[in-house]
Amino acid sequence: MKRLIYSTAAIMLLLAGGGAATVSSLGAFNSVTTAYNGQCRSIGQMVGAEDIIADYDAGVAYISSFDRRTGMAGQEVTGALHRLVLDGSDQLVEMPLTGLDPSLPFLPHGMDLKTIDGVQYLFVLNHRSASDPQAGHDVYVFEVGVDALTLARHHTSDGIKSPNGIGAVDLDTFYYSNDRGAFGAFGNMVEMMFARKISDLSVYDEGETEILEPMAFANGVATTSDGSTVYATALREGVVKVFARDQVSNVLTLQREIPVGQAPDNVRIAEDGRLWVASHLNLMAFDGHIKDSTALSPFQVYRVEPDTGKSELVMENDGSLQSSVSVAVPYEDMLLIGSAFQPGVKICAQ
Repeated sequence: MKRLIYSTAAIMLLLAGGGAATVSSLGAFNSVTTAYNGQCRSIGQMVGAEDIIADYDAGVAYISSFDRRTGMAGQEVTGALHRLVLDGSDQLVEMPLTGLDPSLPFLPHGMDLKTIDGVQYLFVLNHRSASDPQAGHDVYVFEVGVDALTLARHHTSDGIKSPNGIGAVDLDTFYYSNDRGAFGAFGNMVEMMFARKISDLSVYDEGETEILEPMAFANGVATTSDGSTVYATALREGVVKVFARDQVSNVLTLQREIPVGQAPDNVRIAEDGRLWVASHLNLMAFDGHIKDSTALSPFQVYRVEPDTGKSELVMENDGSLQSSVSVAVPYEDMLLIGSAFQPGVKICAQ
């Protein structure tokens, strides 16, 4: 997820003007209770493993990463896609990528994994700049091989403005989030502070894009394997939204909104159909962690029954386990935890 821009002067002005409720909505006054006593281990040293998706049939997970903090400081960085074997061996390999244009930066963000006509594909959102969302973006569709990922499709569009999450339907149709509607430091700060619904959930279909749902910081996106349902988190609304999808027109109908903590990030569909959502507990602490890697950023993990709307808090931590947590993926008795800014992946016992 992108940097959240706050200024001390703006916050003081808000407080002086009776804006304590606004600051509270950012989670500034939240307390943290450690709601997890299990064991965790660290895997790998890749920085910024922002998204993870599991292949439950093959028993592996794919990890998207790049060093956001260094990139946002204006230095050149290159990201990577890794495959992690989930048999207990913790075998981790960086996947070779074939077919990419070497002149374009590779800074991967959200992902989806789909099997289409018997072939497995990994959909990857790519940024061309870590600091300028207006520099352009790509959607790469890789055919998954035993030892490499081979480019099968490359999508671009002016409607893909600030992509964060992606949920695929077929090779040329996918839903995605634009996580901001305002560009520029001040506009982005106002958008975040006041939870303005000017970001969006959109659909890309054979080269055409359409905004379907305005949101306050649209974030994670996931689609069911049959294409009937789309899930999307709205970080500044504190909910995961459940949409029924018309499989002919791609139109979405909102079914329910389910509260999932202060600021939900990525949403993942588990093997049993339940949703897992990582949520930031304090956005001001998150912003502090972006600026200072030693500052802690607390998080929560929720398990959600999408049919009933029931959500359960399964993990809460002050950030000492892992800060800036953006994704949580279950696999058997394990829970994989990824971070937008810190190195490695945590594997925790469920």
